[in-house]
Amino acid sequence: MVYENDEWLKLSKGKLFLTNKTQYFHNHSKEILDFNDGIINKFKTALSSEIEVKTRLKKDGNKTLKGIEAGYLNVQIRELIKNHFADLKLEVNEKNGVYYFSSNQEKKQIAGFDFALLNSKNNLIKLRNLCFGELKYSDGLKRWNKFLSKNPDLEEFANTLTNAEKHGENIPLLDINEPLILGEIQFGNWGLVYRDFFKLLKANVQTSVDCLVYVVCTGELENLLSSSIVTFDKTVTLLKDFSKVINVPIWVVGLDIKI
Repeated sequence: MVYENDEWLKLSKGKLFLTNKTQYFHNHSKEILDFNDGIINKFKTALSSEIEVKTRLKKDGNKTLKGIEAGYLNVQIRELIKNHFADLKLEVNEKNGVYYFSSNQEKKQIAGFDFALLNSKNNLIKLRNLCFGELKYSDGLKRWNKFLSKNPDLEEFANTLTNAEKHGENIPLLDINEPLILGEIQFGNWGLVYRDFFKLLKANVQTSVDCLVYVVCTGELENLLSSSIVTFDKTVTLLKDFSKVINVPIWVVGLDIKI
């Protein structure tokens, strides 16, 4: 449907969708995700939903074009995904093998990932070992308390890890087989794709990432966002060109929208 400019600015809803042609599975990512039953379908359901949008008008030379706000769209997509994964963490940042996040959503961390599926108990044990183990932080108690203040839901388990008699010793991780899946929703400038993949490679060295879910635009959504941004076709081309360098499994999801 063709909208006049004033009609366009009154619109507030859209319908996300993806197709088989707008998905690319890099380095056995499909097999890894299929092994963890239900994950692909949950993501597909979340990314095929009605969503709130903020419409706008943008300039291209002397032309006035219709568009939508990328930042607001990013936030809404994260909420859709969160609604389909009870244990999903938002705004996740990796440092020294530990993933930092908050139960309460905070502002976007430039160095981090938009979301992650991870084992919170083993992640907390890793933090405990850094704070109170063999090679402990000098301000370990401060770091420990700061993390727990942002994640009070982990306090009960945390209390089982802080036996003073065990200080100076590392505690072994639990034998729990859960995948580590990181996620990024990228509608920004094309150069950011390189930053995203570098931080992924860094995280993989520290924690052995099972898969990255990389959500980018395609089709009409690509037209509605800014020019020179990360797109599905460009991302797939980059991964093919650097397939021997980027060895982490990645599921590239080309997202489109109907308004």
